[in-house]
Order: sequence, then C-alpha cells, then structure tokens
Amino acid sequence: MKKAILLSMLVPMLALAGEPAPAAPTPDAPTSSPTPEAAAEAAKQAAANPLANAVLARTPEEQAAQSGFQFSIVLDHYVGMGTFVDPHYYAYLSALLTIAPQYIFSIGKQKLVASLTVRGTYEYTLPDNETGRRWGLYDSRLGLSAPALFKERLTGIAFSPNVGLVIPTSPESWNAGYITSLSVGLGASKSISTVDFRASIGGSRAFYGQPASGLRNPNRTGTGTTPRDSNGNLLSVCRNSETLCGAAGMNTAWAVSAGGQVQWRATGSLALLVGYTYIHFWREAADGGLNDGLTSATLTGNGSAAAHPGYGQSDRTIMFVDASYQLNEHYSLDLGLYTAQTPLFIDKDGVQRVRFPLLSFGSWADNATSIYFSLSAAY
Repeated sequence: MKKAILLSMLVPMLALAGEPAPAAPTPDAPTSSPTPEAAAEAAKQAAANPLANAVLARTPEEQAAQSGFQFSIVLDHYVGMGTFVDPHYYAYLSALLTIAPQYIFSIGKQKLVASLTVRGTYEYTLPDNETGRRWGLYDSRLGLSAPALFKERLTGIAFSPNVGLVIPTSPESWNAGYITSLSVGLGASKSISTVDFRASIGGSRAFYGQPASGLRNPNRTGTGTTPRDSNGNLLSVCRNSETLCGAAGMNTAWAVSAGGQVQWRATGSLALLVGYTYIHFWREAADGGLNDGLTSATLTGNGSAAAHPGYGQSDRTIMFVDASYQLNEHYSLDLGLYTAQTPLFIDKDGVQRVRFPLLSFGSWADNATSIYFSLSAAY
C-alpha cells in the first residue's frame, strides 16, 4: 500500500480541530499555555497529515477498493533553519511520532474509513518554552471519511467528504479548558497519467470551558493549599484573586482552510510533491463581543479602526516540497522542506507585502522553515 502523501502536514485535508498543542514545522515541546496560532496550526497539522487521516492509498478510488484493519506509523525528524544561523542560540532538532490505525468497512456499496490518530513529539535540542520539557503529546483525533463518495462524470473529479472529533489528551488542552472540536471537510482529486491533483476545504468549531488559554489557578480549586513538587517548590506562582496563573491569549473558536497539492509519480517508487494551504481562524471574544464603549477608538494609517470587539482573527500559510521513495510494500522514506508563516508582513518602510511562501526569508532564526526526514510504515 502506497500512502498518498507522507507529510503534507498542513496541506489541507479538511479537518481542522482547534487543539492547543505545539505546531509544525517546529513541533516544540508544549508549554503550559500555547498561543492560539500554535493551537490552530497544530490542529491543522494533525488533521491534514494523510497518515493522520489514515489515507494509505494513492487515490480515493484505490482506498475505496480496500477493506479491513490497517495500521500506519510515521517517524519524522525536523531541523529548523535557525540551526544553521547560530546553533548556540537557535538550534532546533525534534522528532515527531504519528500512530494511525484505521478500519475500512462498507455501508451498502460505499466504503467508509474510521481512523484514530495519536501523536507525540520530542526535542533533542534545548527546549525554548516555559516548562523546559522536551517531550509533548498532541490531542488524539477520531475521523470518518468516505473516499470517492461521488465522481463527476464529465471531469472525472472524485469528491471525498470527512468529519472529525478531537479528544483532549494533552496538558495544554487541559489547561486551556478544551472540551472537543468538531470538523468537516471536502476533498477533490483527479489523476492525469502519472500526476495527481488534490484540493480541499474544511472548517471546525472548537469548544472550551473557558474563553482564554492558560494555566488555571490551583489556589482557587477549593483545597486551600498551594500545590508543590516533591522538593517543596511551587508548581505555579499566581495571585489568589486570579483565575489563570498565565494566559496565552484567547482560545481558537472557528477555523477554515483551503489548499491543494500536486504529486508526480516519477517512477514506481519515487514521487515528488508540492503543496500549499491557507488557514484563517477566529478566537473567542475577550469582551463577549460587546462594544461597551471601552474599545479604543484609535485609527490605523488607512483610517480603519485599530481595535474591534468580538472575535480576534489571524491567518497562516503553509507550503512544502517533498520527495518520497517507496522502499517496498510497507516502508518509505521522505525528504522535504516545510514552511509555516503569516502570509503578509510589514517591511521597513511600513508597506504591507506578501511573503514568499516556500521559504521564510529574513527570519531564518525563527525556524519558520524546516528540513524534515521521515520514515513511515504501513500495514
């Protein structure tokens, strides 16, 4: 079985989840309160990885012809570009493990794919986070897809819908009050000779028990005691009057994405891929979405309001190029370049410009661009 793509980590597969976990291309060890951007990007990463969705066939038609229990495992290694700028300050090397069992079954003539995705990361270099922890867990995801549910006769384009549900299994999600996320998406694919084209759109809604992402105050649990470790050190430093000891902004409420990828099967074993994804997400409103007269009336340079009540918004683009080599029926290797960054930036003259999507020029030290190497197995 040949997987469609090993690491289109954010090349859209349609199911955005909003879990607060670290994000590729630098899936750093999780901190106690990740940013909403990292949460949305990590969710997208987990949902968009074809192995995370357990898409093991080259095409939806091939997957629809399979049946029974299947299993895949992928071990990725990332090297951030900051490592080559100054390894003493910006070195980044991490491993990312993905385990994705799936079961393909039929209802009538239609094949369905039920999947579970479990993922974790470990950083070999010195972690740059509040906890100093090298390892981290992502939230787990349940998925259900219908490969090639509908094929348009005139164009031959196959459409594959999917839905997803996230189970909060990471400490970051627990701190953020994360309950779950529901996602829905639609993919379209078509093959012409040895070239495969894919496009997808998707959206998700995340649910939380609190609007902000952060560590809850243990002093307000009703125990009357402050938690300490075995050495007597405080596990958190927080004012008694505060609900959260630390916050990383508002939780992600909604997210949408659109993207596409092209795969060229150069030989029976070698495939070359390129993919691009755009993600836009909205965060929970800090003020309940009410304009209570306290919102700043400051205007930007073009005359628009600098502050808005209600949902905060952000976006992100992800692009990758990948070379995948199939060693045999079960094992394959991948080598690629991966970049995740905001699509726009302000230059030194104050002019807003579009970033080159493939490489993060001018910010190598941020590790927005990574080189990755992957080994995968599918049974």
